[in-house]
Amino acid sequence: MLSASSFPMRRLLRSSLLAVALGAGVLLAPSAADAIIVEKIVAVIGEQAIFLSDLRHRARPILAQIAERVPPGPQRNAIESEMYRELLQQMVDERLVQIAADRSQKKVASDEVDRGLSNIAASQGMTVDELLAAAIQSGMTVQELRLQVQRQLLEQKMLSLRVAPRVRISSEDVRIGYSKLQREERKKLGYRLQWIVLHVPPASSSEARKERRDLADKLVALARGGSDFADLASRYSDDAPTRVKGGDLGAVKPGALAQPIEDVALGLDVGEISAPFQFGPDYIVLRIAERDASALPPLEQAHDRVASEVFTERLQKARRQWLDELKRGVYVDVRM
Repeated sequence: MLSASSFPMRRLLRSSLLAVALGAGVLLAPSAADAIIVEKIVAVIGEQAIFLSDLRHRARPILAQIAERVPPGPQRNAIESEMYRELLQQMVDERLVQIAADRSQKKVASDEVDRGLSNIAASQGMTVDELLAAAIQSGMTVQELRLQVQRQLLEQKMLSLRVAPRVRISSEDVRIGYSKLQREERKKLGYRLQWIVLHVPPASSSEARKERRDLADKLVALARGGSDFADLASRYSDDAPTRVKGGDLGAVKPGALAQPIEDVALGLDVGEISAPFQFGPDYIVLRIAERDASALPPLEQAHDRVASEVFTERLQKARRQWLDELKRGVYVDVRM
């Protein structure tokens, strides 16, 4: 079931081909029936205002997508409210980028927009004409699409100029990034697990608990030093059903074990021995005997891809910091 928090709002805001119509001041505009409509300002950035009509205009393609996926009612209302807040923040950010670009005398030429459209079309397996037709079908005009591409290209220029030089990643950052990819993939892979369980009676003294922990540390040291894990489990584990099988729990599907145990298992390579950890009153040591085959290439082969992903993640954080810095030097009043 979709909710305001689960709806992919940020992705939708980025992927939707949106347009902008910024204005200034407060308007009293006659309608077709000569009624008077009071225009509402929803944000002021510097000397420029964003009107409610601007926001609604930009929201049209997104509202259409929401309407296709969510039936009328409180759920849709909540999703639309969240969308308007995030879209308004995006429009404020765009204005801040424009102010910074004006100060740096950076612009996007028409031929750059043409190349941008060609790149977008190619990435979607479309021709430019097909891209333009899709935009029109979504309720946009060609000019609105070009404005959106222009804004994106301008931000890319400013990020390259002002933000990218701040971002540095090390080989350790790449290693950590690769480990995160491994853990995410392992959440979907089955595995075979062995364990040693050292029972600690609830009424045990602190000295007795320490003795069990010391034994757990000793068993880990022996297993990591080359002793057979199954033999150690058969001799020392207090879990009777698995002790006779060398601590073997058999094939395990993701999500089958208690979360604290699974969290430790996710971080282990095949054959690796965990440090002792406490689960309830007991101490547990794990070993991964087997794991379903990974589709991830080795780190050496995936290095450039992972480095790019880590850089992009860091760049987005640095972008937010940069925009917040710009805010401190510009009058910003968001009224929604």
